Amino acid sequence: METRQNTVRSLEDRIPYMKDQRRKKANRRLSAILLLFAVLIALVVYMQTSVSDVKAVNVSGLAWLTESYVLEQIDLDTKSKIVEVSPSRLETAIRELPGVKDVEVDRSWYNIVTIKLEEEKMIAYSRTDDREVVVLADGSLHPTGQIDDPAKLKDGPLLRQFDKEADLEKVAGELEQVDDALRARMSEIVFKQQEGEPTRYEIYMNDGNTLLTPTFKLSQTVSKYGEIFENIPKGQRGTVVMDGGYYFVPYEKSEE
Repeated sequence: METRQNTVRSLEDRIPYMKDQRRKKANRRLSAILLLFAVLIALVVYMQTSVSDVKAVNVSGLAWLTESYVLEQIDLDTKSKIVEVSPSRLETAIRELPGVKDVEVDRSWYNIVTIKLEEEKMIAYSRTDDREVVVLADGSLHPTGQIDDPAKLKDGPLLRQFDKEADLEKVAGELEQVDDALRARMSEIVFKQQEGEPTRYEIYMNDGNTLLTPTFKLSQTVSKYGEIFENIPKGQRGTVVMDGGYYFVPYEKSEE
C-alpha cells in the first residue's frame, strides 16, 4: 500500500516538471517558426529593394576594348541583383567575346562585381572595305571597329590577300610569336599563292628589303633577320629568301 502511495506522490511531483518541459519545447518551436518567418520577410525585403542591387561593376585590364563593349554584351549593370550574379557564368560569357583572351570575375559582399580582363594582343592590320582594321592574335578582326585613338594603336604590318579566315588565323598566330620590335619593322605581308610555286609570305620591311618565307615557319625564319641584315652589304637592298638557309638577291646588280 505504501509503495503505491509513493508512486502516486512521485508522479504528482513530476507533473509540474513535465508541464514546464512541454512549455519550453512549445516556446522553442514557436521561436523557430518566428525566426523562419523573420528570415523569409527579410529576404523578400532584401530582394525587392535596392539593397540587393549591384552597387558597382569595375572592369580592369582594358587597353583598347571599352568597358561599355564588355558590359553591353553580358547584360550586367547596377540594376542587376548581386545574388543573381554568377562569376563562373560571367567568365564563360566574357571569354566568348571577340577580343578577350581570358577573364576573372569576383563578387564581393559589398555588392561590387570586379572583372579582370586580358585582351587579345594587337598583331597586324587588314584592309576591309577600303579601310584598315586591327587584326588580333587569334586571327579575328577588331570587334568594335577601327581604333580612333592613335595612342592605343600598336605597330604591326598590313596584311594583304588573306581572303580566308584560316589563313588570317595562321599568320596571326605566327606573328604573335615574333618579337614586338621586329614585328614593328614589317610594313606589309602579302599571302602569295602562285601556280607551280610554293605558298609563302612576301614580307616588305620598313628598311626597304623584302623577305620570302614559307607560311608554316614565319616566326622561326624572321627571327634571324636581325643577324642577316647586319651581313647585307651597306647601302644595298633586295630580297632575302628564307627557307632553311637563306640567300640575298639585290634589287639591282652592281656594275663591275
